[in-house]
Amino acid sequence: MISQIHFFNPGHETAVLLGSENYTPPTNVQRMIRELSCLPVWYADSTDYVYAEEIISPRFFSLLPKELRPFATLVTDKELKEQKMSSIELEAAPWGISPHSLHLFEKLKQNFNLNLSIPTWKDDYFRLTGRQTAAECLELIRQQLPDLPIPVAPKFCRKIREVEKYLILQNAPFVVKTPYSSSGRGLLWLPERKLTTKDRNWIEGAINKQGMVSIECGLNKVQDIAMEFYSDGQGNVTYEGLSVFGTVKKGAYAGNVLGSQEYLSEPIKRWVGEEVYLQIQQAVTHALKSIYGNVYCGYLGVDMIVYKTKNDAYAIHPCIEVNMRYTMGMLALRFNQKYLAPKAIGDFNLTYESKQGEAYERHSFMKKAYPLTIENGKIREGYLPLCPVTKDTKYRAYILVM
Repeated sequence: MISQIHFFNPGHETAVLLGSENYTPPTNVQRMIRELSCLPVWYADSTDYVYAEEIISPRFFSLLPKELRPFATLVTDKELKEQKMSSIELEAAPWGISPHSLHLFEKLKQNFNLNLSIPTWKDDYFRLTGRQTAAECLELIRQQLPDLPIPVAPKFCRKIREVEKYLILQNAPFVVKTPYSSSGRGLLWLPERKLTTKDRNWIEGAINKQGMVSIECGLNKVQDIAMEFYSDGQGNVTYEGLSVFGTVKKGAYAGNVLGSQEYLSEPIKRWVGEEVYLQIQQAVTHALKSIYGNVYCGYLGVDMIVYKTKNDAYAIHPCIEVNMRYTMGMLALRFNQKYLAPKAIGDFNLTYESKQGEAYERHSFMKKAYPLTIENGKIREGYLPLCPVTKDTKYRAYILVM
């Protein structure tokens, strides 16, 4: 039996853009990797391993309620060296595939003599990770659903004057994006047709770094949603489930709603109708199959939004971006399936506190205020941190079931 060895490497889109095996993530991303390194434990199988460069709190998982066990095994270089794992058949499973994450697994394989199969980096992955491929997917979806009011694909601009031309021809507000970014990063909102000096500097800086930007009209958003898929690399793409999530004002990811698929999909089906909802699901599956199906093996998260049209009707933008990696939505989906009691609802949250000690204070308060209740081996209500929280922690991942 093959066990996977997982590794949490958020922000991998930048690593793909830079293409270097020796990529160094920005300081805030390094902190996120360190403090949330055990997140894959919550979607991994119990026979899997999760690699971390250091284990912040070795007893964290052993102190969690026994009903939630068994968990995947956390390992660092120390455990890999001591446990002599060369007889175990392993498969590398990074959060996101990049030359940098694959190089990390190559080093582990050599240093600890692991029987580890590692995916091969393909040149196609560079193209598939960028927003231009999401725009291609959107066009395929539009062709399949000509009767639905689906927004046109964004325009990609290599010069600032192309952006200005778009502003004149279309109606405000607008959103400008860098082609290699995700989770609400690399976005610039333009409320009017005029560019300020700050806007110009942002756009010129983005074009210098990434060669182009995309621009599209902003929509009157009601709800962020995503559909999660799995591609086997052999031409098959399967729908895994729906994810309903929240973002902060500028578009950065804040957290997911936890609940059954029926609970999550009910308001969306009420807004747009069940038939439209299913048509979109099928059209997106088909588009992913033709673009990713034969090339990429792994998870895909397609971000969408439910929005209101000018006539005050509800509609779905079926492909804002395609995340070619594990996603927080996928994690929430697996958490629902594995740990949540039937009919229980709650939130999965990802937070950052800039002030030292604040995350720990909030964690301590929530632990007392919302004690965890487990019923028939599943979480009925309460607070559960998904990663250790110490006095030095700034990032926190937790669930709160009410």
